[in-house]
Amino acid sequence: MLEIKDLHVKFHTRDREAVGGISFSVADGEIVGLVGESGSGKTVTAMSIGGLLDREICDAKGEVTVDGVDVLSAGDQEMRKIKGKLIGVVFQEPFAASDPLMKIGKQVEEVLRIHTDMGKAERKKAALEALSMADLKDPEKVYDSYPFELSGGMLQRAMIAAAIVIRPKLLLLDEPTTALDVTTQREIIDLLIKLNETCGTAMLFISHDLNVVRRLCDRVVVMKRGAIVEEGETEAVFNSPKHDYTKTLLRSIPSIGGGAV
Repeated sequence: MLEIKDLHVKFHTRDREAVGGISFSVADGEIVGLVGESGSGKTVTAMSIGGLLDREICDAKGEVTVDGVDVLSAGDQEMRKIKGKLIGVVFQEPFAASDPLMKIGKQVEEVLRIHTDMGKAERKKAALEALSMADLKDPEKVYDSYPFELSGGMLQRAMIAAAIVIRPKLLLLDEPTTALDVTTQREIIDLLIKLNETCGTAMLFISHDLNVVRRLCDRVVVMKRGAIVEEGETEAVFNSPKHDYTKTLLRSIPSIGGGAV
C-alpha cells in the first residue's frame, strides 16, 4: 500500500535534513505507528506522503508510492486526484483543520464533490453514513452543525468521517488524539480499530504517545533526528527494545500497561 524508499527532505533554511534517507512500508490493512520526540521528522514524513510539503521551501527526493502512485513526482493535478481518493488525512487539532464557516455536512461531502459524480442527495446519504460510521450519535444534527457547535471529540470524529467518506486506501493520522481528554482518546482509538477491521483501511499513525501506539498499531517505526533507529512488531519493540533511544522513550512512559488507553 505505502512504500517509502530512501526519502530525504531538507528545508532551505536549515543545514540538517529533516528526514535523512528513511525507508519503510505499510501493507494493505496494516496499522503502523511512527513515533519519536518532537523534531524527529515524523510529521514531515507524513506531509511527504500526503503531498502537503511546500516545494518552494524544501527539497524532497527518494520514492514515496501509495498504491503504486509515486507521490513525490506527481504534479498538482495528479495530487488532487490522489488526495482524498487514495489518501485520507486526520490532523491533530480538529478546530484548526475544519472550516469554521462551513457546516459539517458540506465539509464531509467535499471530497465527494471533487472525486465523484454523485448528485446532492447521494452525497448527503454518503456523508451521513460516514458520520454514523464515525460513531456520532445523531448524524443528521451533526451534518447541519457548525464546528463551534461540537465538542473537540465530536469534531475529531467528524474530521475522521470526512477522511473516510470515499473509502481511501491509506489513512494518515498525525497526533489525532493529542488534543483530546483521556476518555475521548480511548473512544477515538476504539473507532480507528473498528474502521480498520470493518473497512480494511491501512493507517500510518504518527504519535509521541506510546501507550496509544501500543494499543492500536501492528508495527512501530521509531525515528530520531530524521532517521529510523528501530522498527518491528509493536509488542517485540515494547518488550525487547534494541536501540538505546527506544529504551529511553519507553522509560519515559509512566505506566506502559496502565496508561490512558
